[in-house]
Amino acid sequence: MKSKNVLFLTALMVLLLLLSACTGESSTKETINEEDTGEITDFSNYIGIDEDGSGIPDWQEKEIELVYASKFYGENDETNPIFLNIQKFMEIYPNITVVRDRQFAADEEDLVQMEMLTARANERNLPDIFYSAIAAEAYDRELTLDLTPYIESDSEADWISENAKSFMKTYDGEEIYGIPWMSVAQFPAINTKLLRENNIAIPSYDWTYQDYEDLRSEVAKLTPDNPIFPGIIEFQDHGAHYFDSIPNGWLGYNIETQKWDFTNSKKYGEWFEQMSREGIEGLHFYDLTEEQRAQKVGNLGWAWGDGLEAISNVWMYALSGDVQEIIVNREMEFDIYPMPEAPEGGTTSLRAYYDTLSLSSELEDDPVKAEAAFHLLKWLTYGEEGLKSKWSLIEEYTGLPEDAPLRAEVDLMNFVQGWPITTNPEILQQHPLVKGFPEDSELAVYNFDAFKNTEFQQQLANPIPYPRQMPAVTNVFGNLDIWELRNQIRDEGVRYSDIAAEWDTMMNEYLEEYLRQYTR
Repeated sequence: MKSKNVLFLTALMVLLLLLSACTGESSTKETINEEDTGEITDFSNYIGIDEDGSGIPDWQEKEIELVYASKFYGENDETNPIFLNIQKFMEIYPNITVVRDRQFAADEEDLVQMEMLTARANERNLPDIFYSAIAAEAYDRELTLDLTPYIESDSEADWISENAKSFMKTYDGEEIYGIPWMSVAQFPAINTKLLRENNIAIPSYDWTYQDYEDLRSEVAKLTPDNPIFPGIIEFQDHGAHYFDSIPNGWLGYNIETQKWDFTNSKKYGEWFEQMSREGIEGLHFYDLTEEQRAQKVGNLGWAWGDGLEAISNVWMYALSGDVQEIIVNREMEFDIYPMPEAPEGGTTSLRAYYDTLSLSSELEDDPVKAEAAFHLLKWLTYGEEGLKSKWSLIEEYTGLPEDAPLRAEVDLMNFVQGWPITTNPEILQQHPLVKGFPEDSELAVYNFDAFKNTEFQQQLANPIPYPRQMPAVTNVFGNLDIWELRNQIRDEGVRYSDIAAEWDTMMNEYLEEYLRQYTR
């Protein structure tokens, strides 16, 4: 009976292969575009090109040189964790040579880098893969290759987080301009030592916004007679999303209407009013005058680092420095936390910058080289193989002599490089901050239990992004001091509702002015 089944299955497979050959269709070169018409989109001009019919894609056979351009983690390739991972890519694909474009290795401002890229595009000499600092402008200046066929035909790309996928799309929805190699989030931190010393209960990781405010209220009872302050989670940057579910919500910007929307961010406004009252009451370290601060705390000037605040924020990129200075050097204790569950009407989320790599639009003329460049891009961003390779560098550079030019114990976050945009739980379990470090290692100070929390892992993989992919937004943010809005409420006695529309008008006029420079 089994032999008959085998013969039947074999015959069926042969029939399917014959049908495939007759129609000229290849499952490795096509994908179904379900978002559009359900029709099959042929990606054979982009994916798996094999002109000699060897069964090996040409991008793995031909001698290819790729030029990589990024300022991150230093100019010295031998101590640059990203380039060290690129070297591992070259070991697996020896036909590909990756060289670093020295012009872009220096730590220039993003706007300067954009002008450098534009000048190189005018010379028809763009780097093949480059840091895309201001995505909307890079696309508008026709610097980027459309990655849609590569992403839509790659099953691993299905795990890319929803916010990252949206961020990767150009503002007109026509193309995928790049892929973030990391999200750099800011998350809450609690001074657990301060709470224990004052008999205040330490919250659990599944805390709510009300739990957060209750904790601050407990600390506020002590503030008048002690050099202790509640501190805050800095909701000013994305509170419009957290409190009122304004889409995206960064600094009041509504990504769906593509306008500033302070007017409809009423609970966000209530938070500003609360901050104003607390400032007047003396609950905020930085709202005190220099004389008041000196009288209360002496010459200390960094409230969180000096152990004076119960709650603050930690940027992922700065985690190495904060841990070294606060926990190791100052022998204090703090713990990392997920965002508290948002109040009714809001959306629980972290905020983050997505640092993005794009491919040169000039690669459109060389599809084999373009495919090789995409696989390097995938290696450096969301691909499982590349992520594991990057993280393996930590072990490789741990335990080296103290005079070694690169040590994981000193520069851990240069190896970690933020959080990947994949939501695949199996891959996230391999993240070094999730796996943790041996207790006898210097790196054990980074063993924060919150990183083992699966909900927090997903928050980190799918944060609300700073909208660099929206035209002119980055330029307009340069004109905005969000704390000035709070100061108006605090110092002039106005209500948020009295001035929200004025702020919308001002910011949207700036936006209209900058939008005139965009051509697409």
